[in-house]
Amino acid sequence: MKKQSCRNCHNIDLNKKEETEGRLSGRYRYGCTVQRSGFICGFIISDEKLEALVCPNWKGGKMEEADYERLADEFGERLQTLYDRWNMWKIRGCPEADVPDGEYLNRLRSGIEAMMRQIENTFVEADYPECYYAPLPPVMDVDYMANCQQIKESAIRALEEYRNNKDYLWLADHIQHLDNEDKENSEAYRLLCHVQSLEEAICEDAYLQMKRVSFQESLYDDLANCKRRILKRKRRPSNRKSKKNSPQIVGQLRIGDLKAS
Repeated sequence: MKKQSCRNCHNIDLNKKEETEGRLSGRYRYGCTVQRSGFICGFIISDEKLEALVCPNWKGGKMEEADYERLADEFGERLQTLYDRWNMWKIRGCPEADVPDGEYLNRLRSGIEAMMRQIENTFVEADYPECYYAPLPPVMDVDYMANCQQIKESAIRALEEYRNNKDYLWLADHIQHLDNEDKENSEAYRLLCHVQSLEEAICEDAYLQMKRVSFQESLYDDLANCKRRILKRKRRPSNRKSKKNSPQIVGQLRIGDLKAS
């Protein structure tokens, strides 16, 4: 049964706080949106004492009372989900690879702490979910990476697949023959450098880079599309005028002049 108190009253304003001096020094009280004084009905020495304070203006409502157990179960499930996710990512690693797993795990830990504070501010201790009492996960080294052996094995397989891809092989063979002004030239270099970046990450045991570069499902489509656009441009008739008989601009160096210099 939910206990009515200032702690779970909707009228309390935790952003408003008054501290006392003199013989009541060390005590304080929070704001209240309905009391004429603008503050709750008593001074306290800690937030836990809010459970001992209540006034006739307590605001919860029948609907909130009816939903109390459901809300407690919901908070418990959300907290347990955070714990389960932390444990899973600690072993398998985070599905994303923007930052090391250690940073993701520490973010989850902060989420667990925030959820615990919400539970403390919403329910009486007797109604805390069982997972509330589970040990708080440790703070991880921000550079921690989980499952490094599998990351490297997957990266080696991905590198082999990239190198044997027919579109990658075609681009690697034709890159030197592309016009420097070709719009797809830079894209082709980027795709080829992607493979080179993965090779370097494997050699240097850079696990985050391996993880980031290995699992890009769109790479094969990008390789095929890049090749297709280059072939399409090569088949397109050139609109450039021949420079064979173009008069030389005054002051322009000839090829022979460059060789002579």
